[in-house]
Amino acid sequence: MLLHSLRHPKKRAIIFDLFGTLVGNFSRRENDKVVAQMAEILNVPYPQFWQRMGETYADRCLGRYACIEELMRAICSDLGLEPRSGARAYSDAANIHYKFMANALIPKPEVLDALNTLKDAGLKLGLISDCGPSVPRLFPLSPLAECIDTPVFSCDVHLKKPSLSIYEVACHRLRVQPEACLYVGDGSSEELTGAATAGMLPILKRTDLTGVYDAHRPDVENWQGPVIDEIRELCDMMQQT
Repeated sequence: MLLHSLRHPKKRAIIFDLFGTLVGNFSRRENDKVVAQMAEILNVPYPQFWQRMGETYADRCLGRYACIEELMRAICSDLGLEPRSGARAYSDAANIHYKFMANALIPKPEVLDALNTLKDAGLKLGLISDCGPSVPRLFPLSPLAECIDTPVFSCDVHLKKPSLSIYEVACHRLRVQPEACLYVGDGSSEELTGAATAGMLPILKRTDLTGVYDAHRPDVENWQGPVIDEIRELCDMMQQT
């Protein structure tokens, strides 16, 4: 069934999810450590800061905040608190976040090898990520930037998965029709359902969901479509088309 879908029509592009697909999943335990460090720098009680960070996630993904420093200022203002060290605290706290995120955007070597193989085969490679402003700021420094032809970040386009429009933006930038695209993701944000609605062939990238913020994922729990465990499996799939 998968190979039949790949052949008709011929797939010209693959659009990937980012976290949990091309790089590791977002670890709640590791992220919470970073949030605790940021709260300490800002002199903000950790429970309240952690809660506000969670509450602002959707707004961050939709581009409400231009940078993490702006987010820090907004949270402190909402809580009625001012850092002891003044304005410098906002940049110091943001830098903790940027360092963590830069490390999170480093893929395994085998992922880069697979992406390069797919590009050498003539496929266009895209990316759709629900993310805040730190990801587009840091992505050009990631090794992935050389492999991805066009990334689409939700905070830049003010759209989130599974909105049909965000898939249309990616296809437009790649200059391909949705029917000519595979979409590969770990099933967060109902992204596979969204990709199928857009006309793409979605593929679930299985990943360990232990310790993630959104372990309950309907797309994963109800999935009956094609599945891969590693990105390199796509190379074999495409060779058989």
